[in-house]
Amino acid sequence: MKRRIFLVAVAALLAQTAQAHSPYRQWGVMRQRYLLMHSTRTDLRGDEIAEQLVAILQRVLPEANAMVGRAPDLQRVASLLTTRQAVLAVMRPDDARDLFLGRGAFNAYQGANLRRLARAEDRVLVTVEDFPAHHAWLLAAALVENPGTLNIRVPDSIQGEAPVHPGAAGFARGEPLTAFR
Repeated sequence: MKRRIFLVAVAALLAQTAQAHSPYRQWGVMRQRYLLMHSTRTDLRGDEIAEQLVAILQRVLPEANAMVGRAPDLQRVASLLTTRQAVLAVMRPDDARDLFLGRGAFNAYQGANLRRLARAEDRVLVTVEDFPAHHAWLLAAALVENPGTLNIRVPDSIQGEAPVHPGAAGFARGEPLTAFR
């Protein structure tokens, strides 16, 4: 009898522990509460730029609750972006192009929904097609108008590259934010 009570108690404790340590519920809350800008542990320069971009957003758009989310590698970032679990990432331009075209290391991903939001130094800030246009406009404005020590601009449209997000492109053309609400 004592053994049965012990086993039931252990099973209940394990079930409670397993539920408490499930990352999925908290990850969903994290994505709703914070604007995560993803970088990778394998691209130190990109990670440094992501930190600087987040610092700008924390200062200029504190209500965005921006923070860096570090993925172990580019494939994880590609997976997060293409499954709409992430909306922002700092990448090398060639990697962003390859993800958009689904080639090279990214041939297993459907990256056609990728959009470029800004160019920061030698990296691009990418987002997804369904990122709200007024959010893209606000991010582009905050970053371009408050670059700190970075060279930040809205990228030009280039054939074969991921298109520039319409909100960021509208900011670059001088259109008002009200046009994107």
